[in-house]
Amino acid sequence: MGFMGLETAHAPSGMRGRRLAAFFIDAFIVLMLSFIAFHLFGEPDFFSVKEAMDAAELAGGQDAVLTGAVFSTFNRAYGIMLVIGFFYEVVSQFIFGGSTVGKLLCRLKVISRSEERKKAVHALLLCVRSFLKMLSLYFFQSFPFLICCLTIFTNRECYTGFDMAVKTITVDRKKEQR
Repeated sequence: MGFMGLETAHAPSGMRGRRLAAFFIDAFIVLMLSFIAFHLFGEPDFFSVKEAMDAAELAGGQDAVLTGAVFSTFNRAYGIMLVIGFFYEVVSQFIFGGSTVGKLLCRLKVISRSEERKKAVHALLLCVRSFLKMLSLYFFQSFPFLICCLTIFTNRECYTGFDMAVKTITVDRKKEQR
């Protein structure tokens, strides 16, 4: 069975919905961590981005300096938020053995596709997986990230492009074989 050309029949029951729910839970946590970081350190400062946008809008969008300030302040705040997201994901995966808080709440875990992979190598590749996500989000402003995430709808095993890159797969914690 498919929807708009996306194959959905062969995925494990409920996996796509649970992965999406885990993503939103983790995104919310990263937003809260960013808010806490702003109150403690003044970064990421999305309020400055809003001020720069308002100033550029008042100028009618014709002032190159103000437009540059918008992009500069946004890139700084966005980059800091991605760093927070990276460290959140890496630390939570180490603490919860392959799960972020969102995956843990949705009973999911990222494991190696190879049973011979050593734990240390798997842990390193989880860091690489997280880094690839953040790098994609930073350099391409979400477009390739969305494509990688959409791959969960187009393959039978329900894994993303980031999983393909480091040969991991997200599984149900209760049904995990190892």
